Amino acid sequence: MQLILIITIILILSFSVTNGMNDGCTVMATAVASLSIPRRYALIIVTISEFSGPFVFGIPVAITMASGIINVNIIPHTIGSLTLILSGIMGAIIVNLLAWLFRLPTSATFSLVGGMIGPAIFRYGKDAVPWAIFLTKVLGAMFLSPLLGILFGYTIYSLLKYLLRNSPFKANRYLRKTQIITLAALGLSHGTNDSQKAMGLISLALLFAGKIPELTIPLWVMTISAAALAIGITMGGTKMIKTVGYGIFNIKPVHSFAAQVSAFAILFTCNLSGVPVSTSQIISSSVIGVGSAHRGKGIRWTLIYNIFLSWIVTIPLAGLTSTLVYVVITQVFLK
Repeated sequence: MQLILIITIILILSFSVTNGMNDGCTVMATAVASLSIPRRYALIIVTISEFSGPFVFGIPVAITMASGIINVNIIPHTIGSLTLILSGIMGAIIVNLLAWLFRLPTSATFSLVGGMIGPAIFRYGKDAVPWAIFLTKVLGAMFLSPLLGILFGYTIYSLLKYLLRNSPFKANRYLRKTQIITLAALGLSHGTNDSQKAMGLISLALLFAGKIPELTIPLWVMTISAAALAIGITMGGTKMIKTVGYGIFNIKPVHSFAAQVSAFAILFTCNLSGVPVSTSQIISSSVIGVGSAHRGKGIRWTLIYNIFLSWIVTIPLAGLTSTLVYVVITQVFLK
């Protein structure tokens, strides 16, 4: 069990790295694409903010991740349960890497959720998922958040456009400088939400292995989870920046500012509520909302259709992938 626990923790941290590669670059996409902040400095701001997030805003999301996706009350604390987590993480990592490779801003959170519930339902049936919590606080919030992103982005940009109607060029110069603050705030919010996903799963693995008596988040788990996410951001490259920053419409500083404020407002609220959501969804949808308010005809709707389609297929794809991994592990390596 000790070896499986170590492997599981390593893979959870690896998932957090791929999460940073996928979602972290989305955080700074609009600031870089609007030429508000050079990519090098944006990367520094986001990396530091992402690591600091959970220490600034707390960790209520981690408890939801540990107890709101699979039912810890019916799943025994055995080596088999660790195998469920191990398989779920491996399936999520595979989907994350495919998304990063093909430049699709899919949800790392959706892939994680699908990866966890797939083998759990396969092994223990429908009762393996606490559906009341899962459908409201997890799945419901993740589907609602992109809709709120579009609404907030549209509303905030419309308000800015009205307030700044007499000095658009001067406003763009000013808003370019203020994005140092908004980008840092967005990075803090993203780091708070996404690093807690790894924290919750590591603590769940420790519980199943009998290393902790109840679901708590040790300080060392917080630290390594936040560090893994920050490391992933430094490795993400430019693929997600190109998709979100350049692929939806031609972004100016005022658009970037509005999208960042919109995404921060939603993420901050979710963090306080302990709700795990997808930053890539929220930021992409905020950009779509801003673009719709700016000039609907200027949006590349084909790309947006592909983004929404990828969101829909992520959970079943990750669930199927992780279930296949679980079957291979249990039938080949642990038989």
